[in-house]
Amino acid sequence: MPDPVSFRIELVTTKQHLRDFLDLPKRLYQNDPSYVHPLRSMSKQLIDDQHHPFYQHATRALWLCYQGDQPAGRIAAIKDDLHNEYYNDSVGFFGFLEFINDSAVLDLLLNTAEAWLRERECTSMRGPVSPSMKGEFGVLTVGHEFPPYIMMGHSLNYYDEAILAAGFDVAKQFFAFRIHPGRKDAQHKIHWERLEKAEAKILRRYPQLHFREVEAATYEQTLREISILGNDVRRHGFGFVPMTDAELQFMIDNLRRVIRFDMIHVAYWDDQLVGFIVNIPDINWVLGKARGRWDWLRMIQMPYWIKRCPRSRVIAIGVHEEFRKKGIAIMLIKRLTDIWFNYDEWEFSWVAEDNQKSIGAINSVIDLDKYKTYRLYERAIA
Repeated sequence: MPDPVSFRIELVTTKQHLRDFLDLPKRLYQNDPSYVHPLRSMSKQLIDDQHHPFYQHATRALWLCYQGDQPAGRIAAIKDDLHNEYYNDSVGFFGFLEFINDSAVLDLLLNTAEAWLRERECTSMRGPVSPSMKGEFGVLTVGHEFPPYIMMGHSLNYYDEAILAAGFDVAKQFFAFRIHPGRKDAQHKIHWERLEKAEAKILRRYPQLHFREVEAATYEQTLREISILGNDVRRHGFGFVPMTDAELQFMIDNLRRVIRFDMIHVAYWDDQLVGFIVNIPDINWVLGKARGRWDWLRMIQMPYWIKRCPRSRVIAIGVHEEFRKKGIAIMLIKRLTDIWFNYDEWEFSWVAEDNQKSIGAINSVIDLDKYKTYRLYERAIA
């Protein structure tokens, strides 16, 4: 075990610090076959407090823990003013946490972040979030053998025990579900026929109800409508913070590069948007196929692999509260089954531990495995 005295903490202020901060995961996960190396530009974008829209309402500081000249850990302390305004509380956050298997490193990182948050009058520290619950968050505690889907985290298997030993409690657990690739034949046919009958019955009962795919010409406007409804649907969810206009535009622009329009379906009651389901190809699978040291070399390969991507993630499904008993969720899921055979595997994520009823409608018509668990932690700041 390395001598704790040899560890030192440094605020990220230089270009070399930034390189070390971004490169640390590559070294820590070099022997993990499930880890997906992101584009360097994507990782840099998430901590860019000059250009990323999240930092229009949040501040952050970054630190590295060194042993000699070698980075041994990293962390960000984050204060999200919009979160605290929405909840009328004083929670601080930590994120982008990576560390070698040494409690001295973790304690140094966490205590440094805590001191920064204390100076800003935060009363508790929650995380990890990178940089918020609108992006990657949590520590993976079950399912390390499976590669992460796009915008889902991946962790080394000692992180959970180490964070709990540092005095944190589990604030919330979240689950990821998947459709196993071996369940698409006879069972799928039974479910599909059942959904066909249900769809005909529902559409006869509610002629005002109609569905459509998103089209390129209406993509941006439809996502804005989905965001408004989604904010209302998710407003009681743990850690929910409304998406700002700038964050929404940022998401729209990023998704445009990878989205398939036939994978976003919306439901209207006359002219009112009442439901949506949003799926995206798993760009992490694409990144795993694209080879090369430099971002530009991997990026020029991505269009080829996106067309061949066998994995898809359902990132959002929602129905207006006043219309939830009209079978709209089932009909949105029916749209999934119609394009099911385009993919070998689907993930539905994430689902909070106290909100698993939201997966019930899906699980009633297609077989899902709960195969991953993520944890958020929190401890009081003295």
